[in-house]
Amino acid sequence: MGEIYSRSNFVLFALGRLVSLIGAGIQMIALPLFILDTTGSASMMGIFTLLSIIPRLAATPFAGVLGDRWNRKKIMVYADFGHGVILYLLGVIALYRQITIPVLFVSTALLSVLDAFFSGATAGMLPDIVPEANLKRANSTLGLVSGISSIIGPVVGGILYGLTGILGVFFINATCFTLSAISEIFIRYEPKLRSEKLSVVGFVRDLKEGASFVFAKKGLKVLFIFAMFLNFLSAPLLYIVFPFILKTTIQFSSDQYGYLQSAFVVGALIGNIVIIKFLLKASNRKMLIGGLFAQYGFLFLFALTLFQPMFGWLQSRLSLYFWIGAAFFALTGYFNTLVNVPINTNLQVMTPTHIRSRVFSVLDLLSQIMIPIGAVIYGYLMDNIPVHWFLIANNALCVLVTVVFLWVAPPEVYDPHLESATTVENAVSCSGNL
Repeated sequence: MGEIYSRSNFVLFALGRLVSLIGAGIQMIALPLFILDTTGSASMMGIFTLLSIIPRLAATPFAGVLGDRWNRKKIMVYADFGHGVILYLLGVIALYRQITIPVLFVSTALLSVLDAFFSGATAGMLPDIVPEANLKRANSTLGLVSGISSIIGPVVGGILYGLTGILGVFFINATCFTLSAISEIFIRYEPKLRSEKLSVVGFVRDLKEGASFVFAKKGLKVLFIFAMFLNFLSAPLLYIVFPFILKTTIQFSSDQYGYLQSAFVVGALIGNIVIIKFLLKASNRKMLIGGLFAQYGFLFLFALTLFQPMFGWLQSRLSLYFWIGAAFFALTGYFNTLVNVPINTNLQVMTPTHIRSRVFSVLDLLSQIMIPIGAVIYGYLMDNIPVHWFLIANNALCVLVTVVFLWVAPPEVYDPHLESATTVENAVSCSGNL
C-alpha cells in the first residue's frame, strides 16, 4: 500500500510540476513579446529581466527557512494558487484595456517571489514522498518533465500570443497554475513540523544552521563547492558565450540558433530516458566522471572547429557546420544529465528533511548569483580574447576543478550511505574505548 501511495504522490507531484513549468514557459515568451510590442524599448526588457531574478534571490533565504518550518505541500499549493490569482487579475485588467508596464513589472516581481517559495518547497519535499531507492528514477523523470515543458511552454506561448494576444495568455496561463495547485492538493504528505513560532532571531538562527550544516559535513561541503565552481564556469557558456559564437562568430540564422538550443534539450531528454531504462543501478561515480569528461572532450573538439583553417572551411559549408553543432549540443545535453542526476540525488540523500529546504535554498541562491557575476566576467573576457582560445581556457579550468574535486572528494560523495556507516563505526569505536 505504501508503494502505491508513494507512486501516486510522485505522479501528482510531477504532474503539478509539468503544468506549472509549461505555464512558466508560456509566460517567459509572451510577456517579453508584449513589452517589446508595447514599448519597443530594450531597457524595459532589461528591467523586466531584473524583476524576474532579483525578487526571487531576495526571497530565497526566507523560502528555505519557511520550507523547513511549514508544510511544504501547502507552500506549493499556495504558490501555484497565488500565480493563478495574479494572472487572472492581469487577465481582467487586460480585458478592460488597463494593463500598463508598471502593473506588469509589479506582477512580475510578485510572481518571482512565489517562484522562490515554490522551489524551496519542492526541493525539500521530493525525498519525503519518494523512497530513497527510487530517487534517481524520480530525478530523471523530473528532468524529462522539465525538458518537455521547456519545449512545449515557449511554443505554446508564442502561438497563444500570436492568436489571442496577451489577454488569452493571462487566462490560459492562470488556468495552468490553478490546475497544478489542484493536483498538488491530493498529494499525501504529513510532515513533522516544529511547534515554535518564527521570530527574527529564530529566522537568523535557522539560516545560519542551514549554511553551517553544509560546511560541517565533508562530503556535502565538497559536493556543494564543486557544484558552485562548475556552475560559475559553465552556466555563462549557455547564456553568453554560445549565443555569441553561434550568432556573431559563425553567423547561424535565428532559426538555426533556435534548433541548436533545442538539440541540447533533446539530448537531455534522451539522457533522462537512458538513466531510467538502463542506468538506475549504475555507479554514481562512473556516471559523474564519465559525464563530466565526455562534456569536456566534446567542448574541446568544438573549440577546434573555431581555429583557422578549419573554421573558414566549415563556414563555407554552413549546413555541415550546423549538423556538427547540433551533434555537439545534443551530446552535451545528454552527458550533462548524467552529471546532474547523481549530484541532485546525492545532495537529497545527504541532507536530512528538517534542514533540506534551507540547504537547497542556499545552493539555489549561490547558483543564481554566480550566473550574473560569471556573465559580466565572461562578457569582458570575450571582448579581449579570441573565442576559440577562450573556450580552450574555460575547458582547461573545468578539467582542473574536476581533477581537484576527484582528488579531495570522500567516498560518501558518490555513496552517501558510507557517511552514516562511518559515523556508526566511530560511535562503536568510542563506546568500546570507554
